[in-house]
This record gives sequence, C-alpha cells and structure tokens, in this order.
Amino acid sequence: MKLNLLLLLALPLVLPAQTTVIWGDSIPVVSTTLPVTAPRVVLLADGTPLVTWGTSSSSTSQIWTSRYENGTFTTPVAVVPSPLKPALFGFGGYDVAVSDSLVFIVFEQLQDGIWLTKSADGGLSFSYPIQVQEAVSGGYVTISSIVVDGTGNPVISYIREGSGAIYQIRRSPDGGESFGDPVTANAPAPGGQVCECCSSDLLASGDSIWMVFRNNDQNKRDIWVSRSTDLAATFDLATDVDNTDWQINQCPIAGPRMARMGDSLLTVWMSKASGMSQVYSSSLHGGTMAFGQQIGFPSVPSPQQAQTFPDVTAMGDTVGVVFLEKAKEIVFHHSIAGVNGLNTQPQRFAIPNHTLQYPTIAFQNGIFHLVYADATADKVFYRQGILTQSSGTTTPSSDKLEVFPNPVLGHTLWVRSEASALEHLAVLDVLGKMVWEEKATGNEQRIETGAWKPGIYFLKITTRKGESMRKIII
Repeated sequence: MKLNLLLLLALPLVLPAQTTVIWGDSIPVVSTTLPVTAPRVVLLADGTPLVTWGTSSSSTSQIWTSRYENGTFTTPVAVVPSPLKPALFGFGGYDVAVSDSLVFIVFEQLQDGIWLTKSADGGLSFSYPIQVQEAVSGGYVTISSIVVDGTGNPVISYIREGSGAIYQIRRSPDGGESFGDPVTANAPAPGGQVCECCSSDLLASGDSIWMVFRNNDQNKRDIWVSRSTDLAATFDLATDVDNTDWQINQCPIAGPRMARMGDSLLTVWMSKASGMSQVYSSSLHGGTMAFGQQIGFPSVPSPQQAQTFPDVTAMGDTVGVVFLEKAKEIVFHHSIAGVNGLNTQPQRFAIPNHTLQYPTIAFQNGIFHLVYADATADKVFYRQGILTQSSGTTTPSSDKLEVFPNPVLGHTLWVRSEASALEHLAVLDVLGKMVWEEKATGNEQRIETGAWKPGIYFLKITTRKGESMRKIII
C-alpha cells in the first residue's frame, strides 16, 4: 500500500528574508522486516547522497549503504563482513564520514572494541575492518563518532567506561590504516566524566578538531564543546554551550550534534531541565571558543509534545535543523541568516498512524537532504527540499525578477530583472550539480535550454542586490 506523507506547514513569522523549502516526494531507500537503527545521510564529492542505516535483531545485525542515482536508490551494500557483528542501538552504534570518494564507517564490535572500515569507491564496496581500540578489561568502549581532519585522515571518538565514563579520541596518520595513542577529549570540562551513553559529534578544519558531548559534572549533564588545535594530540579548551543546567542522575540517551557555520559552530541538543523534553541550539566562535547565543525551539508544554534526537546541517549562513516530536513526527526549521530566525519557520512531517524516527539531514548547493525511518512501515525514506524564494512563476515577484516561460515548452528561457542589473546565472539539477553557468550583464538574459534533458532544474540568479533561486521546468 502506498503511503502519502503529509507535510504540515506552519505560517512563517518574522524572517530575515522570504524563503521557503519546497519538498519533493518521499523516495524509499529500503524496505526491511528488521528494525531499522540510526539512518544517516552524507554527500559525496559530486553531491551524490549516500544513505547508511543499521538493522538489528536478537540474532543478527548489519550496517548498510545505498546511493541515490537516477532518481532511485542502489541495491544496499552490507558493510560489515561475517563473522563480525556490529553492536547497534536505536539511536546509533556507528558513524560515517566522507572525504572525496572515500567513505569511512566506524562501529562497535560486540564485546570487541571499536572498528573502522572504509570504501574507496563511494560506498559501493568496503575493506575488511581494522581494530581502532581493543576491548577494555573491567570496562567497555562504545558509541563511536568519526570525522575526517584537514589532512584527509580519520579521527574517531568513543566512550571508555572503567571507573567512570570519559571520551577518548584516536587519530590515524595514514588514512585509517593505523591509529595513534588515545587522548581524553573531555579533559578541559569540569567533573572529569561524560554522560555514559550519549553520543558525541566531531568537526574538523585545518589542524583544529572540535567535539560536542554531554558532560557529567556531579549529575549536571550540560552540553560542552572541547577543542584541539594540534590534530587531536591535545585538547586545551572547552566551553559550556548549554544554559539549561539539567540535573539528572541517569543518562537521557540523547546526544548532541554540531555543524560549522563560517567561523562559528552551531550545536543542537535536547534538555529536560524545564520539565519538558525540548530541543535547543547554540552558537560559539570556533577560534576563540566564545559562547554566542542559545535558542529553544517552540513546543506545547505537554509530555506528548516531547522533542528529541535533533540533527543540524549548515553551509555559510544557511542552516537546517530537524528533530523528533511527539515520538512520531519530524519537525524541520531553516534559516538563511544563521541562528537568527532559525526557530520561527517550522515545517512538520507526519503520516497518520505511523511512527517516524531518527531524522538526519545534510545541505549543499541549495538542497536539503532528509532521511528518516518509518518504524510502522519498516522502511527508510529520503526527501529533497529545495531552498527557494519562489516556486517559479511567469509573473514578477516581489524582487521584480521574471523567469519565463516556465515551464519551458520550447528551447529558450528568459530572465529579466527590473530592480537591479544581472551579474551571474547558474542552473543546477535536482542533485545540486551545476549544468550551466554564465556571466550576465544588463537587465535581461536569454538562456538556451535545448541541450538539457526534460525535468526540474533550479536557476540561481545573482544581481547587484543579492541572490535568489527559481525552480524551472524544462
């Protein structure tokens, strides 16, 4: 039976600019009889979405990958070879990072430490895994995360539990073939302990590595960001990015996520300090580690409205945040001005009598890529959301831009700007790949479309007053 996804739009409030995200149809990634754990979406160097997920039961577990090509998803590839068995949880148990065509996946091998496998062909096949961290006598290692640093080498974090939980980080100097000694990444934060079952997230730029995690300072379980400026050899500074001061004597099983926004880092997490499970976001400067601002995402004060499992993506000043609400619906927020206005334009995704879970998101070239699990249908779904100021019309918009005729029935498209001279035009396909670009002069430009295949494209228009995007149909 075909399921129709309902998109419930709340009216936008005050935004720095009039933007919207136009979502395409839901595309099934996989259908499975096994429970799905922690789907992820990452973008390869050419913009191709790569989706990963786990399946787990009492007798078997596996991590899978599939690529979005030609409007559909490729046959799933099993990542972990027998007899290895990854330890997977509903919210995680593995993580993925990409560098050009290289794909790295880190996971916990059941009672046998942390392992890494990699693909040199964009997720079509994987090498036999190597052990990053061996099992710990009298304790355990679990819940790993990964990032690729500025030199193209993987950096891996994981919880080490012995006399207390800490976050260790190990970096590879040779592309994931071997790893250096472990470093305690949460050391600059007070208390010397971390939340024992909350995942961390990593970012890297140049020689700098940042880790966001839920700290545990005598059961005050706030979100902190620690930093290394020497490729994870030491961590010298940490900042509390969470003003909620949540006191809780057990792990809430809700880790933070992080994205880079120019010189700033944007974090998202859940806190129940107010008595209600609510998602928050905060910013800090990546260089100075100075705290910026914190916002909460609006919610009805009721247990049924509980928010959790947030994810965040950013590029420049464009930000997207998704999280789970009511334990079955997905909420999406976006902004083109950083944190400003981020919590004022919600879009909601729901299917009647279905439970949606574990949303994850990526953004590139004006396109949001959303992946989530449908626990009722036992499927993983993918959707594209196009960031645009207009759906593409033949009449002038408020910025006095015309794109016509649209749809293009012949082979010629015209762009006309009444308010400001044109400077540059570019056309992207639905994957965000550039198919045509040209410098422009004056207030009118002709575009020949005869060489393009029929379909949906996006026209990026740059004038002296700024940029806008138009959806066009050939």
